[in-house]
Amino acid sequence: MKKQIISFGLIFIMVFAVVSFSQSVGAEEVLRAVTAWPEEITDNDGFFALQEKVNEMGEGVIRIEYVGGPEVFPTMEQINAVQNGVIDIVWLSAGYTVSNVPAANAIKLSRYTPQEARENGVYDLWEEIYNKQANAHLIGKGMTGVEFHIYTVEEIRSIGDFKGKSIRVTPSYKDFIKEMGGSPITMSPGDVYTALERGIADGYGWIEHGIGDWGWDELTNYVIDPGFYQVDTLGLMNLDRWNSLSDESKEIINKAAMEMEKEMVGHYEELYETDRQKLKEKGIEVVKFEGEEAEKYVDMAYKAVLNEVLRTAPEYGEKVEELLFKKYEE
Repeated sequence: MKKQIISFGLIFIMVFAVVSFSQSVGAEEVLRAVTAWPEEITDNDGFFALQEKVNEMGEGVIRIEYVGGPEVFPTMEQINAVQNGVIDIVWLSAGYTVSNVPAANAIKLSRYTPQEARENGVYDLWEEIYNKQANAHLIGKGMTGVEFHIYTVEEIRSIGDFKGKSIRVTPSYKDFIKEMGGSPITMSPGDVYTALERGIADGYGWIEHGIGDWGWDELTNYVIDPGFYQVDTLGLMNLDRWNSLSDESKEIINKAAMEMEKEMVGHYEELYETDRQKLKEKGIEVVKFEGEEAEKYVDMAYKAVLNEVLRTAPEYGEKVEELLFKKYEE
């Protein structure tokens, strides 16, 4: 174990030293970035689009250098890494930041596009919260209109069927599973396959595409419709590092982020259509909750999270509710 720790430490020091050296060469700003998921996972597509745009627009001025994924920093520790300035940029789910920013649990409840959120005050609220509680600047949102779904090994035909079922969760939908009577199990994506294989988990929550990236489609028999929430993948940057950038560098990053957000809409719509067809070809059945059952299912999902945010983040809970629900309902 000591040898493993020492080896990991040496690898990181070498990576850090190489990148730090590159920062000192010339006037070009270099930002070090990590992702919550392994490089090939589609959740990262927005990040690599952002990186490409920044590096093209900012040639000789600003550049994003990809350091790696959870093999560099464990997923759930990345928010601390960016908060402390150990890394410049993290690309992750807002749900992975709730230990530091409890109100972030509500980001997924928004029905707005990133463009709308930048105009109606929602984006500014999250910027304020991340500034104060995580020493982070919100670069942008990586997915739009992508929903979460529950996937299961055993057949589930109603909300009541969740009672007693062990479902792998993230903080994003833990409260929802509890509300339905399920038993939430928190684990990293890398552990899900084994948990399904050994019967430790009866199912899991995930976005509407990409389970094949992890091999979970081999052990999954059902996916439940409708979906719920809007996936909350974010790019965050250490606030001190952001403030240290030139106005030109900031403008490049902002422009690249807004272009990336628009492009990802069509990108993920196409991924969903292709992926859902693959699931059907694999024999995975789509279970559709209908009528009142579907309405109750989605309503429980939203209320469970909102109630938890109101409890754990009272200083922001009411403002979050006002911006995400009351304005939308109007």
